[in-house]
Amino acid sequence: MNTARTARFVCCAALLFATQLLALAQNHFTDAEADRVNAFLRDNFHQTNTGMVIGLVDERGSRIFSAGKLDNATNGEVNGDTVFEIGSITKTFTALLLLDMVKRGEMNLDDPVAKYLPASVSVPARDGRQITLLDLATHTAGLPRDPDNLTPTRGLPENAFADYSVERLYTFLNKFTLRRDPGTQFEYSNVGMALLAHVIALNEKTDYESLVVERICRPLQMESTRVKLTPRLKARLAAGHDKFGKPAPNWEFLVYDGTGGMHSTANDLLRYVSANIGLTESTLTPLMEQTHAIRHRGTSDHGDTAMAWYNRGEGYQSGMQLIGHAGGTGGYETFIGFDKKQRRGVVVLCNQQGGLSPETMGWLLLKGVPLNREIALALRPGSEVVGVGIALDIDRETRTVRITKVIPNSPASLSGLSAGLIVQRIDDVPTAGKGLAECAALIRGASGTKVRLELVNPERKQTNIVELTRSKIFPG
Repeated sequence: MNTARTARFVCCAALLFATQLLALAQNHFTDAEADRVNAFLRDNFHQTNTGMVIGLVDERGSRIFSAGKLDNATNGEVNGDTVFEIGSITKTFTALLLLDMVKRGEMNLDDPVAKYLPASVSVPARDGRQITLLDLATHTAGLPRDPDNLTPTRGLPENAFADYSVERLYTFLNKFTLRRDPGTQFEYSNVGMALLAHVIALNEKTDYESLVVERICRPLQMESTRVKLTPRLKARLAAGHDKFGKPAPNWEFLVYDGTGGMHSTANDLLRYVSANIGLTESTLTPLMEQTHAIRHRGTSDHGDTAMAWYNRGEGYQSGMQLIGHAGGTGGYETFIGFDKKQRRGVVVLCNQQGGLSPETMGWLLLKGVPLNREIALALRPGSEVVGVGIALDIDRETRTVRITKVIPNSPASLSGLSAGLIVQRIDDVPTAGKGLAECAALIRGASGTKVRLELVNPERKQTNIVELTRSKIFPG
């Protein structure tokens, strides 16, 4: 480490050690945490047209908390058996399905994807390196997030996936040129995961859903987890909403089923999470553990990445082993995640896109952060932003919170603050062990009120306390 990083590490070492001990000691969700979840949901979803379901699981069992409406032409409220579109959480099923295929001797991770496609399809390669099944499962194939021919053709601008066929996928592959060698760099790719699910189904001469149901859902007794909904499941489907709370149409998929086409419930996903962390016995658990293995570290905003799973950099400060995956469609946002050390898991499902962030809430719950009004304000996009005008990030190596940007003409800017400063305390609360959402909640407050920041200049090795007055922030 250089001198500045060493100084930052020493500043927080004692507090960090205490945080780590606390995290290691908490291997279950407390009753107080459960009560706060209940109160949070009640405060934010009581008498609304949208709803949220939160599931917690640990060595003592699972619990479900919920509030809000199905909004499906009934007065019903959401609960543990309510069906949601789970979007990209589907990718974790696809990666697991691949490992099941490998275990059965039906595929190999290092097989070129071209091996399973018609000869007429020209899969892009670079410098003799072909795209493998493992590259697709780990988002390292070099394929983009979505193909350039993903455009709606049925007048559904809010859902371009409904008409994306196998033929269009093949057309994309035939024309696409890789910018780097496969397997060398993480780049989140919906189309890559769609291709993986497609060749898995092709190899077994069946469809993606049938394989997931047979090999994952039935063994785990996940009877409400499907791509296509039966009338009974559709009756339990929560209606989706956009960020303004208006009804949003459900998404349909063709070749993209393995990327985001699954529906599920909190109860089913708790079974899935429980098997992932070994709380329930399953022959799938050893395969699930293989999907957790970190393949690339510090990859853009996804943090450390595995086979579909990632950690967003969460848990770095406290030494926790967190991993999860979020999902989002036109009217839904979802998240599942767990702590591998403490064997605690969470499920957060919401039938609104762009409201309170289920993913951020999930990470906070795993870290034992109390959900409260300030957290809700920090999580809700579009709410009036009141703060001091700084952007924060966590230095992975030293596990300290630092300022990365100062907004012009903000209280922070007018006080002479600059990027690179370490935020050691916020109103006497140490930042060691805290995530960005927690720090944002501490900084935000009523306009005109004051907040104190204890700042460390790592270059000058100076510590200063600055008092700022909160105000509306206009990022521009």
